[in-house]
Amino acid sequence: MSDTAPAPAEKLLPAADVAEALNLSLTAVYRLVRSGDLPSHRFGKGKVRPRGVRIPETAVEAYLNGSLIEPKEAAA
Repeated sequence: MSDTAPAPAEKLLPAADVAEALNLSLTAVYRLVRSGDLPSHRFGKGKVRPRGVRIPETAVEAYLNGSLIEPKEAAA
């Protein structure tokens, strides 16, 4: 028998929630998904937009961490 507990399921966020969290438009979030900059899962098809797109919370955090701008050190 294994003593390790199963990993908790990763939280998947709808595109609208990601847009609100990143202060972007819904179209911008779909563009990030389509370009591959924001990994996602699709659970259906919409006529205009893929309404079933869910984005892992860790992918949103990774996207934010990747866009972090480090301040330059001041020249002495």
